[in-house]
Amino acid sequence: MAFFHRQLIPLVFASVAIIGCSLGQNQETRQHVGKSVPKISLVSLDTGDESLTLSGKITLLNFWGTWCPPCRQELPGLARLASRLTNEPRFQLIAVSCGGGNRDDLDQLRSETEAFLASTRIALSPWADPTGDNRLRFTKAFGFRAYPTTYLIGADQKILAIWTGYSPSVETQIAQSVARSLKQFPATDSLE
Repeated sequence: MAFFHRQLIPLVFASVAIIGCSLGQNQETRQHVGKSVPKISLVSLDTGDESLTLSGKITLLNFWGTWCPPCRQELPGLARLASRLTNEPRFQLIAVSCGGGNRDDLDQLRSETEAFLASTRIALSPWADPTGDNRLRFTKAFGFRAYPTTYLIGADQKILAIWTGYSPSVETQIAQSVARSLKQFPATDSLE
């Protein structure tokens, strides 16, 4: 079984890297709304910290890569949205920089991500999935198949929406969905 998974993982990630043109929500992604998110274990590229919690926050989880043209178009809009919500304790953007393979060299990924963010003046704290385990879990749970893919996750750690690929309309859809989610999530719930 382990051999099968080792052979499957590169194929899954190769297909994910190739299919980066799918756009927006569709019937396939809508079927996952309401499902619980698998365990997430990421590494901060800024601090090396592995401490991350989704519970009690509206989370925008974005898998992207510096090598991915649609990701490079989408990320500035996500960063602007996160910047507008800086003082909103009920919201977080988790932007996961991915190398596109089944495993990422953490030092190389950190260097490429820092260079890209500096050159584009995008201000955000990037995360990494160096083992590819998170991407594999999301592939199994939700059919993760393209970069960029963005998951809107509720405070109860359930999927509220999924966007695959990039188009300018996706930015608007994401911003509107985050705003609706925050309105439905009372401020008092985040003070526990």
